[in-house]
Amino acid sequence: MTNRRILDYDWEYGTEKIMIHVGKYESGGLYIGMLCEIDGNLEFFSDLTKNIPGYELAYNEAYITYDFRKSNLAFIERYKLGVLKPAYARSGFCTYPMVAFDLKRLAELDPEGTKQFAQQVGIELG
Repeated sequence: MTNRRILDYDWEYGTEKIMIHVGKYESGGLYIGMLCEIDGNLEFFSDLTKNIPGYELAYNEAYITYDFRKSNLAFIERYKLGVLKPAYARSGFCTYPMVAFDLKRLAELDPEGTKQFAQQVGIELG
């Protein structure tokens, strides 16, 4: 049983019921993924964030994946997950917007994942 909240994710293919998964990239950055429930099992739906080497970010900042970027940014805004920053990263032919995420808000949606992330990067959520 999970204590994650179920959220609606609207994209070009309709509306999906998803849950947020908070984690950490090997490089130490904030990872946020989306999970969905299929036949009673949690399955990977999509990444919300993208790990881009060579950019230094604060512990709560991450770049948003290029695929379905508009839907991802609307989702972040709808659920007040974070604030779009004026900074971008470039990798290959893509430009990735940066978001400063609200870790307290993420903790409401994935308490265990956010707690583990905070412990791994040495911060307190307060």
